[in-house]
Amino acid sequence: MLQRLTVSHVRNLQLCSLTLSRLNLFYGFNGSGKSSLLEAVYLLAMGRSFRSQLIRKVIQDGQQQCTVFARFYSGQQLGITKLYDGGQLLKRNGVLVNNMAEFAYDLPVQLIHPESMDLIDSGSKPRRQLLDWIVFHVEPDFYHTWQRYQRALLQRNVLLKSDTHIDDQLVIWEKEIASYALLLHGMRSQIMSQWQLFLAKSIALLLPAISIKIEYSAGFDVETDLVQQLYDSRIKDRVRGYTQLGAHRADIKLKTELGLAEAVLSRGQKKLLICALKLAQVEFLKTHINKSCVVLLDDLASELDVIARARLLTHLHYLDAQILITAVEADSVWPTLCELDKQAKLFHVEQGLIHAV
Repeated sequence: MLQRLTVSHVRNLQLCSLTLSRLNLFYGFNGSGKSSLLEAVYLLAMGRSFRSQLIRKVIQDGQQQCTVFARFYSGQQLGITKLYDGGQLLKRNGVLVNNMAEFAYDLPVQLIHPESMDLIDSGSKPRRQLLDWIVFHVEPDFYHTWQRYQRALLQRNVLLKSDTHIDDQLVIWEKEIASYALLLHGMRSQIMSQWQLFLAKSIALLLPAISIKIEYSAGFDVETDLVQQLYDSRIKDRVRGYTQLGAHRADIKLKTELGLAEAVLSRGQKKLLICALKLAQVEFLKTHINKSCVVLLDDLASELDVIARARLLTHLHYLDAQILITAVEADSVWPTLCELDKQAKLFHVEQGLIHAV
């Protein structure tokens, strides 16, 4: 859990150093810097922004770098400096490190923000990333297996676009893809079955009147030799210029009794389902490997009525996690939050300045 958070030159935020509690609410007008604070925490954990692919847009105008530093209640320290030219400096307990994956492992962050609707409404990538987030934290071999799979996939895709006779080379990479795809599928399917137990509970709390069914798809036929599937798909893959079968096409289908969630649920219900999916992972992680998460919830009140907000806040309160919430108006969240936890902290954000209230 983060005890002290220091942010400098992230968008419009002035230099700020905050002492955080377990439950924290940041309120202020749109454009005041609330989302930028959550962005700073996400930047520290993931090495990138959730609002822009260009770090230059994250760094404050006129500055050459931005920095985020955190001290945990455990005494651990993490710091990241992102440079205007794209470079970065990572420090863990004062020592330079090279691997951003270490930060992601040390600081598991779940983000829920307006663009999270893509989790339900868009293609398979965000749902696959959601599943892989929990697999990454639970399975030690996942990250390296995923890296090797991506390397083999890239090589096959390059060969598919080649005009030369490359069948012998394709066989090599197809065997690699098949080998690592099966390993990834094994990890994903095992975690998926365990995660669903927590997910059922989370959905029942947030969407008690709706039945949601979750189905995992591997991205290929697990009952048939994947090497043969890739061979049979070569002609179609050459036409399209990429590999259509494999672990990179895995997906999670979200269904209700009336059809796919994307077509049936309202925006408010979709937001609650997204919260259920992510908060179930938070609880799963704490139960299985005793690791606490930081949950970033941007604009909590939007799309939700009073009853839905109360359900969500109650669920957040009983999670063993640190929560950072933003809202335009404190009254939409603070009375319930304060009632749930007298140690909750309230911050006002105005023109890039953050003050404890």
